[in-house]
Amino acid sequence: MNGTRMTLPNKQKVDWKRYNLRLRRRGDLTVYIGTDLSAKGDAGPSVGQRGRPLVYPEPVILLGLVLQQVYRLPLRQTVGLMRSVVALVGMVLPIPDPSTLSRRRRHVTLPAWPKAGACIVIDSTGLQIRGPNTWLTTVHGHKRRTYRKIHLGIDPESSRIVSGVVSPCQKHDSEMLAEVLRVADPAQGTEIIGDGAYFGKACYAAAPRHRGHHITPPGKKAVLHLEPGWTERDCAIRECRLLGRRAWKRIKGYHRRSLAESAMHRLKAAFGPSLRSRRWSNQVGEALLRAHMLNSWSTPKNLFKA
Repeated sequence: MNGTRMTLPNKQKVDWKRYNLRLRRRGDLTVYIGTDLSAKGDAGPSVGQRGRPLVYPEPVILLGLVLQQVYRLPLRQTVGLMRSVVALVGMVLPIPDPSTLSRRRRHVTLPAWPKAGACIVIDSTGLQIRGPNTWLTTVHGHKRRTYRKIHLGIDPESSRIVSGVVSPCQKHDSEMLAEVLRVADPAQGTEIIGDGAYFGKACYAAAPRHRGHHITPPGKKAVLHLEPGWTERDCAIRECRLLGRRAWKRIKGYHRRSLAESAMHRLKAAFGPSLRSRRWSNQVGEALLRAHMLNSWSTPKNLFKA
């Protein structure tokens, strides 16, 4: 770096004291329960619904699922923590059993994703679901390790996740780009940045369909295809050959892609590298709930001070 010091744009400084305080609060055993949770627990079905009222309303189920993810607990221990929390608060709420938490997980309504900004960074990571660890699998090889992939779209300006999709491990990243963009619903002219896994004709075709501009560095052995549908990809290859890969990345602002790696690290550091659910629908709900919870936590970027 030649002794130079990196600064944030517009000479903004991070309020690190406030940020460190919020990091400590994540480990606080104090749980805030809204004053209306007890009323929701006693409420019957909404007007117009048919059938028997739910014994355990959705806010109670969501409380259990959030506690499970924050403290990395199995379902039985989660139920015990819920009983303890409700008893300390002095509320009278029906506490679901572990089977009910597992069954209701896939029906919980998650909040909407934040609106994407002028740029979206795309990446994916694997979450293990069952099977032995890597070392045991490599040495003994009796059973292949199985995992799920979560594909995330991150806004580099705020470091918030604006899109999330879960897929089996057999799906390639390039196959899921269109679905990630469909969930994000970017505005006209949004820059979509991905790594080399997204350098394909399908990705360059998916970005314009969702009003975006695709930015991915071509491979070192990429060749030109003088055919319809390959124009933008061929243009990236020519620019890299003319300017060089390092200069091309600097001009395009490709360094923003590293923020996707940071988001993946934060996701696994906060909630662990594996999923607890066994069913596919529950695994999807568990992985997306983690992404939404990550959005509710502070990052240095949204703790600026003058």
